[in-house]
Amino acid sequence: MDGAGKVDGSIVVALPTEPTKSFEGHGGGLTFWDGRDKSKTIHYDTRNGDIAFIDKAVWHQADPITKGTRWALVIFYKVLDW
Repeated sequence: MDGAGKVDGSIVVALPTEPTKSFEGHGGGLTFWDGRDKSKTIHYDTRNGDIAFIDKAVWHQADPITKGTRWALVIFYKVLDW
């Protein structure tokens, strides 16, 4: 979960990497689950340029990599009441 009440969510953009500097592991994706029941998970493999919009209440994690470097741009946002 993001922000402990300080943000409304996050946007994750998978950035491209050079083929010689690619990473290995679970695909460098994201995993989502219900905070009460981690046995019900959804795995999303990210590719260059993919964007994930994640609500603050959604439990999630970046999947581990075993070799190389993974790059992502993460933007936290707050919705203002006007």
